[in-house]
Amino acid sequence: MCKSIIISIIFSLSLIFNLPVLAEDSESIWGSLKYSKTYLRTGPSKDNKVMWVYKKKGLPVKLMRTKGDWKEVILPKNQKGWINSSQFSKIRTALISDNISEAEKVLKNHKPLSIKDKNKNPIAYVHKGVIVKLISCSNDLCEVGLDIKKEKYFFRNSYSLNGYIEKNNLWGVE
Repeated sequence: MCKSIIISIIFSLSLIFNLPVLAEDSESIWGSLKYSKTYLRTGPSKDNKVMWVYKKKGLPVKLMRTKGDWKEVILPKNQKGWINSSQFSKIRTALISDNISEAEKVLKNHKPLSIKDKNKNPIAYVHKGVIVKLISCSNDLCEVGLDIKKEKYFFRNSYSLNGYIEKNNLWGVE
């Protein structure tokens, strides 16, 4: 009797204060922004204030929780807010996040970040802020896809390439 009363009190408090009743899975849910214009709001409603307008389709986000048609997410620079479910994509992407500044690379003669093939030969050089498609990860390497668009002069073609990059150079993976 006493045990059931305590459980009902905890359940009631969790509803009032919006606390999780059961422990969540240890595996995070990742996705990306579906559109090239996404509003990050202070709460789960269109009545809440817009904090940021993101104009980067495919930007990776970490899903924290869902409330109705709204998802609370964390973005790459630890911005936290709410987006409408229609603006959330389950397509996995990652953001190149190089911790070494460009000036430090030049001074210390560091090589730029590169996506490498299976034989560890560079196939593309990338810089901080580039969005890549996340294909798979194992240990400390991730296989990624990169869409290259060439729109110079009268050439209008694009192509995709797949390669590998160290996991610690990506935001959007654990």
